[in-house]
Amino acid sequence: MLINKNLKKSKLIIIIPARLESKRLRRKLLRMIQGIPMIIRVAKAAKKTGLGEVCVATDSDKISKLCIKNKINFVMTDTKIKSGTDRIQKAYEDLGKDFDFIVNLQGDLPLFKKDLIKKTMDLFMDKKTDIATAVCDLDKNELDDKNIVKANVNLGLDGTGYARDFLRLIKNEESYYHHIGLYIYTPKSLKKFVELKQTKNEINRSLEQMRALDNQMKIKVVKLANNPPSVDTLEDLRKIRLLFKKNKS
Repeated sequence: MLINKNLKKSKLIIIIPARLESKRLRRKLLRMIQGIPMIIRVAKAAKKTGLGEVCVATDSDKISKLCIKNKINFVMTDTKIKSGTDRIQKAYEDLGKDFDFIVNLQGDLPLFKKDLIKKTMDLFMDKKTDIATAVCDLDKNELDDKNIVKANVNLGLDGTGYARDFLRLIKNEESYYHHIGLYIYTPKSLKKFVELKQTKNEINRSLEQMRALDNQMKIKVVKLANNPPSVDTLEDLRKIRLLFKKNKS
């Protein structure tokens, strides 16, 4: 059932969680890509979409100084915050502004496109949606790559569906897709999420979206043709640098 025919008029904010000490690639958000730190590339790309306000939620003085230098709004958050989504909620509260939707954009997606956010936003035409996210096709060589999160989704003919599970390692790709690091919430669903206790699945899999699924929150998914590459390893970073060098941007 469709609701909210005026999604285009909705007010949204894009918040980028920017914890300095990442687990897989040390201080990756500060890594340079053609002379620009990755977090700044992502934030500037978010501003360029023109879809809404942009804010970096960080625990790092180094990142905050970069934001000041590049005229990017930021909020300082506690290093002890457990997950990116919890950091998003704290930043949203501290901003003290009202928005219809809150976009959780990962700081390691320097090549994301505007359509990623727009098409994911459209999922809120379905009134059952608590959280919206996106996937793309999964390659066979990604099955045993724990850095790539796999979403189990029963997609309809319109290329959308509800997530049933998220895993890091799987044996075959049937009904599984490559999960893209973007979430969109309403203020209500974001608040509900952070007030829930971490579940065993979330902790054991290091996947915070399991907290939502384990508590029967509806995660609606759209399948996209393009996969914006994320930077999880040094090899990923090398590939991204080569792409930017090739495009001279």
